[in-house]
Amino acid sequence: MPEREVDVLTVRWYERAAGSPDVVTRWLAAAREHLPEAMPRRFGDVEPLRGRLDRDGEDGVRRAHERADTLFFLAGTPPVYSCSLSAGRPGHFGPTVAHSLTAVLSPDDERVRRFALALTHPKTVFVSASVNTQTLDRGELWGGPDRQPFLAPLGDWLGLPPRPPVWCWFGPAYTRLVRRRVEGAEVAGGLLWTSGPWVDERLWARLSEVDPARRHAVRMPGGLRRNMLRMLFGARR
Repeated sequence: MPEREVDVLTVRWYERAAGSPDVVTRWLAAAREHLPEAMPRRFGDVEPLRGRLDRDGEDGVRRAHERADTLFFLAGTPPVYSCSLSAGRPGHFGPTVAHSLTAVLSPDDERVRRFALALTHPKTVFVSASVNTQTLDRGELWGGPDRQPFLAPLGDWLGLPPRPPVWCWFGPAYTRLVRRRVEGAEVAGGLLWTSGPWVDERLWARLSEVDPARRHAVRMPGGLRRNMLRMLFGARR
C-alpha cells in the first residue's frame, strides 16, 4: 500500500512510580477486555523487538519488562501501532512515570476510552489524548510531533498542559484542584473532561521558561517533583 497521511491518536498515562500496581498486568487485562489490538504481538526494550507473545506468553512479557531499564516497547496489531511502558523503578529518575499508546483511531472511539480508563488507579495523575498527522508507510508511522508536550521529563512532573488535549482524565490528586473550573464525568475514581473551559492557569506547566527549575506549575499536587538529594543519594548506591 502506498504511503499516506493519517490522523494518529496518542494516549499518555502519567502516574506515581511508588505504589502503582504492575503496569504489564493492567495492560494485558485492559487489552483483553477492551482493545485486543493493544495486545503486544512483539515486545522488548531495544529494536528490533525480539519478544513474541505467541512464543513467550504473557509471563514472558512480564519477565522482559522486569529486566528492562527505563522504557519497554510493545508492537500491537493495526490500528494500534506502537506503545511504550515505563520500566523505571521508584528513585531511578523522578517520582512520576509515563506510558503511551499510538493508534490510527478516532479519539472518540469508545474502545480506546474504556481501555484508557481501565489502566487508571488511585496513583494515576493524568491521562491525555491528542491527535496529530503522520505518514503511514509499509506498516510504520513516521514524522509529525505529538501536539501535546511531554509533561514528566526525567520523571519530574511539570503540571497540566497549557493547551487542552482532545480529551483527558484527571486523577484523584487533581480533581479537587480542577473541579471549580472544568466540568466532566466522574468515572474510574477521577474526572473525565471532553470539552468546555480549561483548567486555571496556575495549574499549567510553564513550558516556555528557559530555566528548567522554573517550568513547574505554580500549583500542583505534592510529591511529583524530583528530589535532587534523593536522586544523588540513589545514584551512589
